[in-house]
Amino acid sequence: MTSKELILAALRLEETSRPPWLPYVGVHGAKLLGMTATEYLMSAQHICQGLQKAIDVYRPDAIPVAFDLQLEAEALGCRLLFADDNPPAVVSHILCDGMRINQLKVPSKNDGRIPVVLETTRTLRNNNPDIALYGLVTGPFTLALHLLGTELFTRLYEDAPYVTALMDFCSDVALAMSEYYIEAGCDVIALVDPMTSQIDPLSFDNFVRESMTKIFARIREQGILTSFFVCGNAEHNLELMCRCLPHNISVDENIPLSLIKNMALASGISFGGNLRLTSTLLLGSPRDCAFDALDCLDTGGTKGFVLAPGCDLPMDTPIENLREVCRVVHDDYYRETLRYLPRETDTIPFMDISQRYSPNKVLLN
Repeated sequence: MTSKELILAALRLEETSRPPWLPYVGVHGAKLLGMTATEYLMSAQHICQGLQKAIDVYRPDAIPVAFDLQLEAEALGCRLLFADDNPPAVVSHILCDGMRINQLKVPSKNDGRIPVVLETTRTLRNNNPDIALYGLVTGPFTLALHLLGTELFTRLYEDAPYVTALMDFCSDVALAMSEYYIEAGCDVIALVDPMTSQIDPLSFDNFVRESMTKIFARIREQGILTSFFVCGNAEHNLELMCRCLPHNISVDENIPLSLIKNMALASGISFGGNLRLTSTLLLGSPRDCAFDALDCLDTGGTKGFVLAPGCDLPMDTPIENLREVCRVVHDDYYRETLRYLPRETDTIPFMDISQRYSPNKVLLN
């Protein structure tokens, strides 16, 4: 079974030989190339090189072609502030600057940096036929926040028709972006809507659920698998997220993996997560990352589970930490050895990651 077949089987709730591994490489790809995030995000060639290096080093079963939730907002006319070591941030909201909803137009394939990510997709597809490609689309509520700013939260309670109209437009944008990614070669479309973790269940039900359900249904009609990805503490909206009927729900460490597992499987949905992003992957040691990965694998099991970080990898995530996760995923013997090692001691015999190792043995110091 190829890597792509493995992750697609997991999303379809089939038993797999091991959980598939999906590192959310965004501007971390720039670190792998030794350049700034801004340089990286402006060039399809650079993004392809960064993701190819991530594929070669981290041995994933799937990878996103871009993790840039500002992409659609920029194409619609919002101004971005780029940084050397982070994704860009939206700093102007066009609906606060005199634009009306009925004046907005769904971006084409040629607007903003959309051509960059589509070229990246086509190149990766040609070069990596056995890896699943994820097209990450900014969810409609998060895009609405980019377009309107924090006024959106006031309008939720004071102007429901306006919010409904805005969500309808943002859903059209998400559907168009999904089509672009599918045509370019993506195997999975993930709606990434982190701001839905910031609203109450009633607001989610009134303004988000119908839009997301429609988008997932349209993508499903094309035979493409889907994921609903929310970082942040979205526990209060998990049941409603399941009702949107994606193939997969992915969360971060704010939500216990056992909780999302039970809720998702009860709804006939696969689930993904939830390696600790900052405390372990960014700031922890390879040992910390190995045990975190082991815990996730043991909890997630081999039916419907995709091992992934809780959100896009910080740019400066240590390469050795991610390679240690890769090792736990791929090396059965090493994974079993970890179960018998004490977690508190500093004398755990971790192999120097610069050395080659056999998948059938652990190199002890």
